[in-house]
Amino acid sequence: MLSFNMGKYIYQGERILLSGCFVLNDKREILLLYRKKHGHYETPGGKVHLEECSNPDNLTIEDLAKTAERETYEELGDKLKIGELTYFGKAEFKIPDGRLAIAHKFVTSIIRGSPKLTEPELFSRMDWLPIDRLGDYAISPDLKLLLPEIKRKLIL
Repeated sequence: MLSFNMGKYIYQGERILLSGCFVLNDKREILLLYRKKHGHYETPGGKVHLEECSNPDNLTIEDLAKTAERETYEELGDKLKIGELTYFGKAEFKIPDGRLAIAHKFVTSIIRGSPKLTEPELFSRMDWLPIDRLGDYAISPDLKLLLPEIKRKLIL
């Protein structure tokens, strides 16, 4: 995986690297956050930071998992305990502000605690949405691209 850093974030070519989690429950639902600025639901996640990478020129799944886990705790609360992260896949897309991005996604679940909205300046709410009806909601561009695979792999 060829990448380079611009300041504190990691890029692959002109695309900023993002990493986040599909947090699932046993009701075939996914926990998503509603981002006020963009008017859509998205997974907990964010930019891959340079200090999270063992070798920024050769990122590993483990490096990406560090970001996904950190962002999930930042956005849902550090009193929460999530399970092991399993790599799901990635999507290349444009963020609503026009920047190019690659979003890597992991699958996990909540082992203990209750999620809380910890960044109310960014997100107006969080909801458990049925995976088989995600297309009925305003979802982020990366989720739209991954939707067929989400439905195929996550509806058991």
